Amino acid sequence: MKRKIVALFMTMALMAGTLAGCGNSDAGGSSDVSSDAGSTAQESSAEEPEGENSGESEAESEEENQGASGETASSLLTKEPVTITFMRGENSAIPVQDNVASTRQILERTGIDLDITAVPGSDYNTKMTALYAANDMPDIFFAFNMTKREMVEDGALLALSDLIDEYAPNIKAYYDENPYLYRTMVDGEIYSLPQKRVDQNLEAGCVPFIRMDLLEDAGLPVPTTWKELAETLVTLTEKYNMEGWAARGSGRIIGESDYSWLDSFGASFSYYTDKEGTWHLGMIEDKYKDAVLFLKDLVERGALDEEWLTTDTAGWQEKLGSGNYLFWYDNPTFASGINTALSAVNPDARFAPLELLEDYDGNVFNYKQPTHYTDTFYISADVEDPVLLIKFLDWCYSDEGAVTFGYGREGETYYMDDDGNPQWLPEILEKYANAEDGYYQASSDMGVNNGYFCPAWMNLTIEVFRASSNNPDELTAQYIYDFYEEQLNDGTIVEKTLLPPMTVEQDARIQEIKQAVQDTAITEFSKFVMGQRPIEEYDAFIEELKGLGAQEWADILNEAETAFQETMEGL
Repeated sequence: MKRKIVALFMTMALMAGTLAGCGNSDAGGSSDVSSDAGSTAQESSAEEPEGENSGESEAESEEENQGASGETASSLLTKEPVTITFMRGENSAIPVQDNVASTRQILERTGIDLDITAVPGSDYNTKMTALYAANDMPDIFFAFNMTKREMVEDGALLALSDLIDEYAPNIKAYYDENPYLYRTMVDGEIYSLPQKRVDQNLEAGCVPFIRMDLLEDAGLPVPTTWKELAETLVTLTEKYNMEGWAARGSGRIIGESDYSWLDSFGASFSYYTDKEGTWHLGMIEDKYKDAVLFLKDLVERGALDEEWLTTDTAGWQEKLGSGNYLFWYDNPTFASGINTALSAVNPDARFAPLELLEDYDGNVFNYKQPTHYTDTFYISADVEDPVLLIKFLDWCYSDEGAVTFGYGREGETYYMDDDGNPQWLPEILEKYANAEDGYYQASSDMGVNNGYFCPAWMNLTIEVFRASSNNPDELTAQYIYDFYEEQLNDGTIVEKTLLPPMTVEQDARIQEIKQAVQDTAITEFSKFVMGQRPIEEYDAFIEELKGLGAQEWADILNEAETAFQETMEGL
């Protein structure tokens, strides 16, 4: 299959994004507009292929094979093992190993030999772009430089809707139970699959943390508004001769990341919907200017780390653990173990969450991490046996698949209790519960959780292995959930709305606008914050962004939203 990548190669290299996740990153969803947008339908059929491994092998095998539990292995999909390839970016904390418990169980239960290739996350875009250009794609892969629209137009992605309707009842039910997933379609066709969170969503998104021990020592009240927080940070910075707000990269301050402090402040860098469902581009609105002025004031008074632009995640974690910083606003998943690290520097030191802060209008609001991550798995149009592959993926979204991705292999890493629930074997608990970085070691050694291959995600299964879980002050997922539980359930902390599907023309125009606006906006807003550009030029810069199409960006989203709502009404 010929690709149009040759002409696009250099352009796309300049638009390279970074892999996201939770635990692996903030997400599974992409901040790229086209990742959530629809596009042209692929002109390919979902005919059942010829060959030894097509659908009839399941029925032939059902009576002959037994699963690990001793029951008939109805999930076995093929008599002879068939290799399916998967490629992902690797989290350095969770090395991807071969022949682990989860892949052994996958092979036993389905007959699929899952061959996983992992490259360092920083190299993933480069590697995938080269494979794409060479027409040598893995069967399943994560998102990379190419937008979904471009891959569909190139004929590079397998159209999944008909296959799902005929062969994938678990996936079909999943979409019907979560109709917002249909927003990821491309002109009415499914080309990507989500990551399904099976257990409870405990993730409150990015939330505020302060050195509570110093706040108490100084006799200061706990801040409840953003204005109070600014004064508190300035006071503590001066009193203890410390740094104030530690942040990692422009995404968490300027806000081009999907989640940031701006959500609570009532502002947005990117697109968002209001209560009426209307789309806006936040960077051109007055609320965003208020946020820039707020940050600029912190910089001028020495309460925002001046190195925030260049600080990566590892550097940010090191800064927090050093005991020299007072505040952060981020996803606590990435600060796991921070209080244990702090206690080695100062036994009394601890970060504690703050209640969500009121914005300038008295509102309290935040976005939580999504329950399900969209646009996570893509399937090559060149797979040898599409029917077998979709049946395998359907198994992945089943209860049995979820247990495999959460616990590994029955009898080796877990057992089923009398109530039919999976439980870690005692020797597994002993091996990892007290190990250094046991959470990551367990994930790597057994091939479980989000750092491996995990379409159905049991997020909480390996929380027990966090080395810091015995510290009552540690910022575990359960601790954070308990703190924000009421707001997570009363509509104060909500999920973001996915972008509506686009037409090919809408998608192309938004990509043009985004390329013209995004990098310029990040650079110039950073200059305004750091005092490198006069704030008197701010309003003129907003008009410049509008001239590049910023307002048109929002208008296109609203046109697409109207069309999507009409489509859904007709279903």
